[in-house]
Amino acid sequence: MKQGLLDQSCVATFDKAIKYELGHFYLYTHLANAMQTIGYFGAQEYFLAESKEEVQHYQKHIDFLNDLGNFTTLPTLVPEKVIPKTLEQALKLAYDNELDLLEYYRTMYNEEGKEYPEISEHLMFYLKTQREAVGFYGDMLARLSLVKDDSCGILLIDKELKKLA
Repeated sequence: MKQGLLDQSCVATFDKAIKYELGHFYLYTHLANAMQTIGYFGAQEYFLAESKEEVQHYQKHIDFLNDLGNFTTLPTLVPEKVIPKTLEQALKLAYDNELDLLEYYRTMYNEEGKEYPEISEHLMFYLKTQREAVGFYGDMLARLSLVKDDSCGILLIDKELKKLA
């Protein structure tokens, strides 16, 4: 087994980031299932694609830790309890979760990047990804607010989400 180059508190910080990424995998799969149930098939495809991306983000953390000789175990995840009944509720859940993770990565960058510069480099991908995700979901929520309860407008947004999947 390799010599671990990161201290245990740093690995614990990664453990939380890994739990976030796998939690987002669960969330997006959950949102895809909910959107399928209410007939937003474009949103379903979009969220399924997002869930696959979250697994890739998880694996990047694992590969990084392995390069530094550290190992972490899979976290236990709790199933989502909130079932969105509208596209807006689903996008709001996604926005809130992505914003929370952006704030976590900012903190992680500031705390762990000082001691381990390679962590700062590693986290740049995640900071960019989170910033883009927060911006995207914010844009989608703004567009939904413009169409209000107009089902045609909502279905056009759903169709656009399918193209982005």
